[in-house]
Amino acid sequence: MTTLPVVTKHQLRQLARERRMALGDTLRANHSAQIMERLQGELAALSPDDALLTYRAMNSEVDTGALFQQPPCRIFAPRTHSHEHMEWVETHPGTHWHTGIFGIREPAGDRLWHAGPTTILLCPLTAFDRSGNRLGMGKGCFDIWLAGHRPAISRIIGLAFSCQEMESIPAEDHDIPLDIVITEKETIACRTS
Repeated sequence: MTTLPVVTKHQLRQLARERRMALGDTLRANHSAQIMERLQGELAALSPDDALLTYRAMNSEVDTGALFQQPPCRIFAPRTHSHEHMEWVETHPGTHWHTGIFGIREPAGDRLWHAGPTTILLCPLTAFDRSGNRLGMGKGCFDIWLAGHRPAISRIIGLAFSCQEMESIPAEDHDIPLDIVITEKETIACRTS
C-alpha cells in the first residue's frame, strides 16, 4: 500500500483502476482464482436455501464467473433499471444474459430475491480501505440499493485485488461499510457486525 497525496474520490477511483489494469490479464486471472478460493471459506456455512447476491464481473474486476457455474446456494445477480432502481434476479448455470443499461451483463428471468434468513452480498468495488469504506464505479447503484436493504443482508463482502487498497477512502454518513474484503493475499475483517 502506498500513501499518495490523492484527495478526491475521482482521483482515488482513477488510481485504483490504473493499478488494477496494470496487473494484466494473466495475473488478474490468477489472483481472481485465489480470491475465489478464499471466498469458499466464507461461504462454506451456507445452505442450499440461503442467498448469495453477486455481481457479474466486467472489465478488470475480480472474476466471479465460477460462482455462476457451480453455485454454493441460491445465487442472484443484479438487474438495473436506473441509478435508483436495482433488483436481484435468481440465476442458474443455464441462465440467459443480456447487456443492461450500463453495459453490464444482466440475467433474464423473473424470480427475484426477497429477504430470507441468510443473505450474503458480494459487492463490486474500485478501491477500499481497511475500515470497510469502498468506492464503486461512481454511479451509486449499490449504495442506493443498500440504503434500503442493509438490515436484510447478513454480511457484505468486497472482492478486490490487493493493489486496490488505499490508506483511506472518504466516507459520507450514508455510506455503508463492508464487513469483509477478500484479496488474493488475505481476508480483511473490516468491522464487527
